[in-house]
Amino acid sequence: MENYKIYRNLKSNLQKKKIRLADLKLKLTEVKVQIETLEVEIEEDINGLNMVFDSIISQRNN
Repeated sequence: MENYKIYRNLKSNLQKKKIRLADLKLKLTEVKVQIETLEVEIEEDINGLNMVFDSIISQRNN
C-alpha cells in the first residue's frame, strides 16, 4: 500500500511538472513574438529618424 501511495504521489508530481513545462513553453512563445514585434518597431523608428535627419540635412544644404 505504501508503494502505491508513493507511485500516486510521483505520478501527480510528474503531471504538475508537465503542465508547468507546457505553460513555460507557451510563455516563451509569447515572449518571442513580443521580441520580434519590438525589433520591427525599433527598425521602423530608426528608418523614420533617418528620413527626418536626411530631410533636415537636405534643407540645410539648400
